Parts: sequence; C-alpha cells; structure tokens
Amino acid sequence: MSSNRVNAIYVDTSGTVWIGTQTGLNKLEGENIKAYFRRDGLAHDDVVGLLEDAGRNLWISTSNGLSKLNLVANTFRNYYAEDGLAGNQFTSWGTPSTSDRGEMFFGGVDGITAFCPERVIDNPHVPPVVITSFKIFNRPVPIGADSVLKKDISYVDSLTLTYKDSVFSFEFAALSYANSRMNRYRYRLEGLEPGWNEVDSGQRLATYTNLDRGNYVFRVQGSNSDGVWNEQGVSLPILVTPPWWKTIWFRAMCAAVVVFLVAAAYQLRMQQMRHAFEMTLEARVGERTRIARELHDTLLQSFHGLLLRFQTVSHLLPESPSEAKQRLDSAIAHAAAAITEGRNAVQGLRSSTTEKNDLALAISALGAELAADGSGLRPAFHVAVEGETRELHPILRDEIYQIAAEALRNAFRHAHAGRIEVEIRYDTEQFRLRVRDDGKGIDPKVLASQGREGHYGLRGMPERAALIGGKLVVSSEVGAGTEVELRLPARIAYATFRRRSWLSRRLASKTPAQSEEDAS
Repeated sequence: MSSNRVNAIYVDTSGTVWIGTQTGLNKLEGENIKAYFRRDGLAHDDVVGLLEDAGRNLWISTSNGLSKLNLVANTFRNYYAEDGLAGNQFTSWGTPSTSDRGEMFFGGVDGITAFCPERVIDNPHVPPVVITSFKIFNRPVPIGADSVLKKDISYVDSLTLTYKDSVFSFEFAALSYANSRMNRYRYRLEGLEPGWNEVDSGQRLATYTNLDRGNYVFRVQGSNSDGVWNEQGVSLPILVTPPWWKTIWFRAMCAAVVVFLVAAAYQLRMQQMRHAFEMTLEARVGERTRIARELHDTLLQSFHGLLLRFQTVSHLLPESPSEAKQRLDSAIAHAAAAITEGRNAVQGLRSSTTEKNDLALAISALGAELAADGSGLRPAFHVAVEGETRELHPILRDEIYQIAAEALRNAFRHAHAGRIEVEIRYDTEQFRLRVRDDGKGIDPKVLASQGREGHYGLRGMPERAALIGGKLVVSSEVGAGTEVELRLPARIAYATFRRRSWLSRRLASKTPAQSEEDAS
C-alpha cells in the first residue's frame, strides 16, 4: 500500500476494494494493489472519503478538493470551491453518504457539500486564446507609425524585432470566465524551444531574451476550468534581424574589401618587383656600356699598337729571310683578324635588338653571319619557333639575343659538320630559348667551372640570365654536343605583363648611331 494511515475503505459495485490513505488512493484487485497520487490526476494525496454514483464514477474527497474518477475511462476530474464546493478541505470526521434520491454529502471544515452527481455537467466551452500585451524590457510597447506595433498586438499578423530588442514578453489569456482561475495554458517559441511550457492562470507571461537572428513562431494554447483545451490556440511569426555587422551585405562588403586589399598588395608587390627589375636592367645596360668603352679604349688601342709595331718591323726588315717575312706577315694577318674580332665584340656589347621585333629573324641573321665567317666544315643551321609569337620587352629581347649570340658562337666554334638548332618557344607560363649542337661537347669538370673560368664562351651567361629573372641550364656530353637552355617566366618576358620604364622608352627610341654615340 501507499501508506499505513488509512482514512476510508469502500467496496464498489464490481467488488473492487478502494482504500483511502493519507498518502494516496489504493485499488485492491485480488492480490494486486495499484496506487493513485496527485501526479496521476488526484486532487490531493490525502484521501479522506469515498463514494460511488450510478454512472460508475468514484467520488473522492481530499484535503484539497473533490475528485471524480471515471472507473471505465480511468480518468480524473477535480472540483474546487470555485466550482461550488463549500470548501476545498474535507475531513474524515464524518462518513460521506448518499440519500435515497442519489444525492451525495461530503463534510468539510467549511461545511457540507451536497450535489446530485448526474446533474454535475462539465463546461464544454472551447475558450478562444488571445495575446493581450507585448512588452520590451518589461514596458508595454506603444502603438504608432514609428513603433514595432502598428496596431494592437491581438491583430498583428507578424512581428519584426531588431537585435536591440533583446528582452521581450507576451501576455495571453483564454476567454473563459467560468472559474477562470482554473484555466490553464501552454506556450512555446518554435525555433528555440522543443516542447511546451504549461502554466496556470497565475503565470500568463512568456519572456525571451537575447535571441539569435532568424525566424521564430510564438504559439500559445489555453483550456477552461474543466480542462477543455483550445488545441489550435494562437500563433505569431517573429523575425529577429541581425546587427549591421552580422548582415550578409556587410560580410559581402568585408569580403570585397579583403579581396581588394589582397589584390592591391599583390599589385604593389608586382610594381616593386618590376621597379627593382628595371633598375637592375638599367644597371646592366650601364655596365655593358662601360665595358664597351673600356674595350674600345684598351683592347682596340692595344691591337692597333701591335699592328703598327708589326708593320714597322716589316718595313725595317726588307732584306730578312723569306721565312721570317712569312711569319711576320702571318702575325700581321692574325693581329688584323684579332682587331676585327675585337671590334665585332665591342659592337655586340653596344648593339641592341630593339630594332629587330622578330627575335627569330635576328638569330637567323646572326647564324648566317657566323656560318659565312667560319672555315672548314659548316654545320647545318636551323631556327624553329613554337607557340604564338609574343612581343618581348625591348631590353629583355636584347639580353636574350646576347645570350643566344654567345651560345651560337660557342656552337659554331666547336660543332662538327652536323646540325645546330635553335628553338624559341612562347608558352603562356614561360618563354624558352634552346641552342643545341652536335659538337665535341664539354667535359663535366670544365662545365662545372664555367662560371669561374669562362671556358668555351660560357663566361657570365648564368649570371646574365639570373640578372633578368631567368634561369640558364647548360648540359653537355663529350663527343655528343652541348645544349644551352634559357627559361624566363611569362610575367617577366612578355611586354604585355610589364610597364615600360623611362630607360626602356629611351632605348627603344634611339637609333644605332645614337646608341653608338652614347656608348662612346
């Protein structure tokens, strides 16, 4: 049993024994006992009296109200002083009784309650539910053009709140005035609360704070004093807008600003790199001019002095032996050839290919000159262009031409009667120049020391390539030939990726005569 303190015992028409205790109602069926408590629907756990009516209902008086248990449906219905009872507190001082007419009598501290069970009718009214008030920070919101409410809250179809409305409340009511104190309510905010909040008539207020941005729906349902619920209730959609720093347009603007800053930083960095590169090119051009001037002032003068000495010796020895004469004439011839070669080298340092927009044509012309000046076996010479031809930066074109010229001189000097090939490739990612020959090749040890000792005409070529932002790769095999390849990134090589500096425009506008004059 639920308790040993028994207040009442009753046997109904079916023979079931009911035992009322100070802590619950007990039902005895054979050897089984089932207990009912307030949580099961009983008005109070302290049961003091029991009676059965003709409709198979068990009436139970308690210390706080009168309960009716439908023995068929096994459901409770509770009544209180507001429903017409003499009082809510019944006692066990007198046994409840039934008159010959079926009228029931229950005694309590406030008097005797008498009624005919069949004449007790529940309220079937389904009460309308309305929202009666809307508050922000516990203050009623006024109605107006500049207010959240343009009309009374009962007639509003939806609400739009900002992040500033961080605390708001709703008051609601069920329009059932028969014992309205016993009305009950349940509410929830869809999008925030998963279940219902059930309250009595003394708590007709729902408050919410600090909602995230988004869409919500506030729903509330109500019942009358007899527990008849309005399942439809009332619903109110609510939109909570975010602060300006959390809006989509603001985030999109921030993303755009970040992209702009990254792009600006990239452009600035590229400009700095271009400026540094152009300054390096200007320094390179100045250095080349200085070398040309020094060669002109030293090498050529020395060769001219040597030639004059040889001529003097030739005139002073008219009677010398024929063999000495031949040797002297041969020395003069070699000196003259050295002068010619030195002059060509100086002109090569001073000249520019800016007048030759076609790099392949300029290289072809140089190859033809080298082939015509050669002696003995003449290798076949071929220039191939791959990819769509693009305009090269004028100064870069000059530097590329100088590297190609150095590689070609080396190839013609050491090639067999085979083939010399020049391949020019214009790719979208990089520019490549490749010179191949089938000559005697270079020993790996000699090739490794080319930057230091300058064998086979390779002195300074890697440094020159690095100066213009490129990379020079030399590969060779003794007896199989040599290959020289220059690689330049597209953003450096092509004129479309670069702005012309003052030096670039100045060099591009000069004639060979002006360049020669400046160099002198």
